[in-house]
Amino acid sequence: MSKTTPHGPLLLGGFMGTGKSTVGPLVASCAGVPFIDLDATIEAATGTSITSLFETAGEAAFRQVESATLQQLLASPEPRVIALGGGTLVDPHLRNFALHHARVINLVARPDTIANRVHAPGRPLLDSATHPLHRIRELLTAREHAYADAHGLIRTDQRDPTDIARAILQAWQDEALLVRTTSASYAARITHDAPTSLAELVRSLAPSSTFLVTDHNVEPIAAPPIINALRAANIPVVGKVVLTPGETHKQWPAVHHILQHLVTAGADRNSLVIALGGGVVSDITGFAAAILFRGVRWIATPTTMLSMVDAAVGGKTAVDLGPAKNAVGAFHQPAGVIIHPAYVVTESTRAYTSGLAEVIKSGAIADPSLIELIERERQSVLDRNPTILQELIRRSLRIKADIVSRDERESGERMLLNFGHTIGHGLEAAGNYNRLTHGEAVALGIVAVLRFGQARGITSPNVAKRVEDLLEAIGLPTNLSEQPLDEAMKLVAFDKKRTATNVRMVLLEDVGRARIESVPLDELRRFFGG
Repeated sequence: MSKTTPHGPLLLGGFMGTGKSTVGPLVASCAGVPFIDLDATIEAATGTSITSLFETAGEAAFRQVESATLQQLLASPEPRVIALGGGTLVDPHLRNFALHHARVINLVARPDTIANRVHAPGRPLLDSATHPLHRIRELLTAREHAYADAHGLIRTDQRDPTDIARAILQAWQDEALLVRTTSASYAARITHDAPTSLAELVRSLAPSSTFLVTDHNVEPIAAPPIINALRAANIPVVGKVVLTPGETHKQWPAVHHILQHLVTAGADRNSLVIALGGGVVSDITGFAAAILFRGVRWIATPTTMLSMVDAAVGGKTAVDLGPAKNAVGAFHQPAGVIIHPAYVVTESTRAYTSGLAEVIKSGAIADPSLIELIERERQSVLDRNPTILQELIRRSLRIKADIVSRDERESGERMLLNFGHTIGHGLEAAGNYNRLTHGEAVALGIVAVLRFGQARGITSPNVAKRVEDLLEAIGLPTNLSEQPLDEAMKLVAFDKKRTATNVRMVLLEDVGRARIESVPLDELRRFFGG
């Protein structure tokens, strides 16, 4: 392994016996940074062993010392590898602190593997156990949520330490944005090696069987390297479903096709489904996973700009019901998201530009600096400059991850992410899902609500002009006079956010600041002539 120095400290966590002390020094050596064992640091500071601390002071007192020691270490941001004790990050307050000050990678292994690696005495939580394997299973179950709440998971069963260290280094170098909802915690990982990162994620989840869902456009380009990487990791793809691409096919028959294939191929509740494609593939696959056996795990591997910055993250899965956009769906968070920005290079200009509508939406509601970046680097954005591309994806994902983490099921703040979508969905459906792309419809929907916001005295003319000018400069449509607004207004009645005679609209107060208002449908129809 070549030497490389990632940014910031790395915390290696996970249960005892997963290999932290073995592979930690290897990772540190490859990165050219110091290695610190947290338990050894505590023993040196207190002059006594961890076992003695447990016996004389009790676990609660030990945890206080452990927490204070780790926080002191993380007061400095320089890169280091710090191996943690198995229970260090079980406390949610310390875990939050760690996740904000370091990259947290947890090592995982099967209970039997751990039992074969650990030996009492010297393991305070196992020393008094009559049946160590039973006790290991109990502790793993109790800590399951804490271990999943990390920037990455690496499985260590029957693997060479050098191979494990290589996987940890890759996870340390990749950027990982956490989505932490009430139902799940997972990372959206931005990587330069999607097949390897995806294989590592699948391995960590230990599925009983793995399935791939993609479409005819993506399959020949992206599927073979991913299947080969999974096979190299001893993870065979049991079945592959190739969908017909396009929003017009995001209907129930596609879901039925996936379900029928998975059930026939022997899927069970521990199976895993990988969605490889754009927003349509993510939506359909996620929904199929949500309803199969009342929910199986799935991974999103987006291949378009639009799906990278929006559809793949957040767990909103759905299909259209005729003209009713996303009318049949479920909230079902993925087990992880693997984002490879280089896939965007294969998109058509129209598809890529369409995805930028969601980036502009994100900046408009929550991040003025993102709008400034696009304005300043417009040509680099259009040229798909790799550095700019990654920055656009990172900032957009950060906005969505933060909002979804606070409001998983769109009971409040998450509605802000629908800026431009209410009328946009109506225009998209009015064109039978093939006249406008989703992003084009969203751009027009943004222009429409900017004008409506002006009429209500909420959006200033300068703010509206700035956002509209940026949409046009990027190459997105902004001319509402060419659009069938009357037909779109009829379809807005199908919007999921409608309540009786009103619909909840996102209006822009300023760039970076939006608010949600309940608007009478009759008022919208009068304003837009529907």
